[in-house]
Amino acid sequence: MKKLFVVLMFLLLLAMPLYASQVRETLIATTTLDADPTTTNGATYIGDCDKVAFFVTYDETEVGASVSVAVTMQISYDGTTYQSASFYDYAGGATLQTSETISGDGSYYCWFNPDLTVPYVKLIITATNTDADDLAEVTAYIVKLK
Repeated sequence: MKKLFVVLMFLLLLAMPLYASQVRETLIATTTLDADPTTTNGATYIGDCDKVAFFVTYDETEVGASVSVAVTMQISYDGTTYQSASFYDYAGGATLQTSETISGDGSYYCWFNPDLTVPYVKLIITATNTDADDLAEVTAYIVKLK
């Protein structure tokens, strides 16, 4: 009887969908922003996804200037021609954002409306007041649900 129970439980587990395996995390940008470059972007294909979100980690080194970075988004139908796009984040709640300035070490999370139907997106990170010793180390990931 125990063997039958174990076999039935195993078959039940095989039949259940594994939603976690449908989530994909991809590194799209990792850069130290200083005097050159002052901007980086991560362009990626999202056409086969149901939901899309972004994580940006930010670590600054300030010696003389007040360093910050601005996060913006662009979308494209062909991967070549991009236009600005709005997005959501926790700070703005239900209000669409066109840009978010980060000025302290940590992580930033933002996402697109699930109704967005475009195949390409570009996350752009632009630094302000960076130079040879005032740095912004940024890393960006896209998290997609297929």
